[in-house]
Amino acid sequence: MSKDSKRKTTMVLHDIEEALGGFVGDGDIDLLNDERLQVIYQRESAKGRRFNKSSINDVVEATYLDELFGFALDIASDSSMIDSIKYLLSLFHHLDIYEVRNAISHPNRPFWDCYWYRVATLASDPVIERLGLKGVKQSLNSAEEGVINDPPEEWINKIIWQIPNNLPEHFDHGLTGLIGRKSETNELKRLITNQRINTVALVAPGGAGKTALALDLLHDLILSPSISKSFKGIVYVTMKLEKLTAEGLKTIDSAETISEVKNQIVFTINDIFEEQFKCFDDAVVRYEDQELLLCLDNLETLLINDADAFEDFNINLPPKWKVLLTSRISVSNATILSINTLKDKSASALARAYHNKRGGVSLTSDDYSNIASKCFFNPLAIRLSIDLLMTGRDIPSSVNVANKEIAEFSYKNLIDVLNENSIMVLEAIFVEGSSSRMSLCELLKKTIEEITEAIGELTRTSLISRNSSDDGEFYRLSDSVRELLLVSPSNIRIRSQVQKTITNLRTLAHEIDARQSQNELPKWHTDYIPEDTKESLKILITDVIKCLKKQKGSNQEAIIGLYRRIKDTESLHEECELICNAKARILERLKDFKNAEDCYRKAMAIAPESPRPRYLLARLYHDIGQYPDAVDQYRSLIKDGWANADKDILQFGNSIYIGYFLSLLYSSRHEEVLNETKKWKEQGEYRAVIGTFRAAAWKRKMEKTVDSDPVNTIKCLNSAAKIFQDIFKNNGYSKITIVHAIKLIDEITYTVSRTNYTISFKEDCLLLLDFVHDHIYEISQLVSFYRNFSDTVKKLSEISIKGNKFAESYQGDNFISTDESVSQRDNCITVNILNRPHQSVSYLFARSSQGKDYYLHFNQFRNGS
Repeated sequence: MSKDSKRKTTMVLHDIEEALGGFVGDGDIDLLNDERLQVIYQRESAKGRRFNKSSINDVVEATYLDELFGFALDIASDSSMIDSIKYLLSLFHHLDIYEVRNAISHPNRPFWDCYWYRVATLASDPVIERLGLKGVKQSLNSAEEGVINDPPEEWINKIIWQIPNNLPEHFDHGLTGLIGRKSETNELKRLITNQRINTVALVAPGGAGKTALALDLLHDLILSPSISKSFKGIVYVTMKLEKLTAEGLKTIDSAETISEVKNQIVFTINDIFEEQFKCFDDAVVRYEDQELLLCLDNLETLLINDADAFEDFNINLPPKWKVLLTSRISVSNATILSINTLKDKSASALARAYHNKRGGVSLTSDDYSNIASKCFFNPLAIRLSIDLLMTGRDIPSSVNVANKEIAEFSYKNLIDVLNENSIMVLEAIFVEGSSSRMSLCELLKKTIEEITEAIGELTRTSLISRNSSDDGEFYRLSDSVRELLLVSPSNIRIRSQVQKTITNLRTLAHEIDARQSQNELPKWHTDYIPEDTKESLKILITDVIKCLKKQKGSNQEAIIGLYRRIKDTESLHEECELICNAKARILERLKDFKNAEDCYRKAMAIAPESPRPRYLLARLYHDIGQYPDAVDQYRSLIKDGWANADKDILQFGNSIYIGYFLSLLYSSRHEEVLNETKKWKEQGEYRAVIGTFRAAAWKRKMEKTVDSDPVNTIKCLNSAAKIFQDIFKNNGYSKITIVHAIKLIDEITYTVSRTNYTISFKEDCLLLLDFVHDHIYEISQLVSFYRNFSDTVKKLSEISIKGNKFAESYQGDNFISTDESVSQRDNCITVNILNRPHQSVSYLFARSSQGKDYYLHFNQFRNGS
């Protein structure tokens, strides 16, 4: 933009403002707003200027542009011109004429081409003539013809000092202006002008642009007439002790203590308000009713050395004073606005603009983008890299030097004052990359309270960043801090110790995964641990599982120790099914069944799709005799398909059916079992287990009728025996079937030993005896480690019924099966089966009474099943 164009803009805008003043000056002073007049009066009196509120000329002379519009609206409020004034005001806002006015008044503000066209648009609008704003049209024509009359110097400079201040006129970002901070600027302005907020803190690592953002906004505020209603003065105090340049660090003479800050405030108030206060307290008393904005730059110097002193100072400031802080450390009792690094495009634009302003030869877009990214988008690092580049260095070395200097300038003094736990956390995050509170507790062997305190200190210093996700809260180091710790470890012993711990954890976790994979543990299994589980949690859950598998009562101290470990970590795993299940299982062992139930239900809420907590809760209900509740849980698992024909869950499905039917039987709901098992033969892989419980229900039904209803008793026994006969023939001798078959054998023995049954139901009794005779030898071989059937066989052999096979096969104290008696006649050897291979094979392993082992093949069997 040419100098003449700026002069044209200045002339026309001055004449528009003067014409608007003339419009107000021709009006009646009694129509003006009293509150607005009082504000102007107080402002002029504070500056020591005479002001007659009854003189319309004095009012116009002391009034700023924004106030002029207010008075113009007052005068036109009851006339036909009101709509024209409102329209003119809307043009001022839409064309942002206030921005043009500020650019005219401030020598450091860039003046753009568009400013002239905005003012020309305003001056040429017909509303100017409708309002009779004299001289504006003529001023516009003169400007276009090149006839320019400069306005008075006092008009040009008038707005600069609208709000008294001591802000520096020149600052680091003045060469390029503030780039890429529009959203932060808007947010900071919103916070500063919010009457409910007294202290605002801009917090960010060194070089991120805190001071630049604060000064840029404050310079805008002092040039905005509307802000004079919020602040009567701005006091700026810097506590920056060092400035980073291409030549290295330069020391700055700044305030370091709270006393020096107070002295600087008194000096500034005396200067901008022409006062002569001797001490801070006198200034506070005189200006406690004035709205002052106090800006303290680089406050971390004071916070590091004496945080309590600042807090006491801030609390005792007058309520009408507002404080704006910039700091690398978070400030207590302040509204925090964190400043992040620049966005990629903004950082590249800053690099290009700064390089061009410094007179450098333009680089490629890729070069500027590379500089920005290698500087981690830090504004100070970018400017310092360009400064170094201008001294003749190449891009890589410029960036490397800048980053090293920035890291030490920004963080070194912060790290030096950290307590021991915070340094340990810093080193642990360096090693781990991304850390949670739980992982830090486990790596450093610290309590959650100690870790929380350390994280609080580190977060305040901007040394770590916090990231939240669905997986929880994690902490990371910024790239600059990582670079600094890489070349300057704060505690290498801790770093080595953490690395060793992590390595051990990962090794143990890999071993757990390998063992689980080798055992082919399915996902529904109560001991299953997902592979993506954190290493430390994986190890804890594995320890719980191992401890639970030991005999109950033999490891009470270990159980209690595990409970304490879980309590220490559960706050870090509040939404984890694994930890809830583990805690519940431990509580079961400790007989705290109510809290165990609550833990299982919490796990169900966290992972409603998982069958594990429901299954474990069902087992808990069964174990403590709450059978109806157990039935409900098992039934929900069956309904959700966890007992379907899928071969991957057959084992789980069998467990669910066993628990379900047992709970029904223990609830004396055997009729329900009979109703639900009518089609047991059609249940495929589950026919054996469902048939078993149908038989068990028949057996349960007859238990109470042995004395009162022999007919029903015999019917129930026969029904159960036929089912077992079918299962043994078609499905073999499974553990659950054998258990319930033994119970039926006991009932048969008890019943057919009674004379009234052998007389009245001879044929039925013979069928029942045949059933027992056909299977008791096989069953006895399978359960010989806990059950001896000698007494049962002896008792059955004494039943006097013609055709009783037991009477024929019982010799002395021994029971000999039919096949065995035949074998003895053929001089064969009697053996016991030692091993039945799981797969369908045609051989068995056996051992004789003399201890000799035999290999038996199906092709060699005679008269055998």
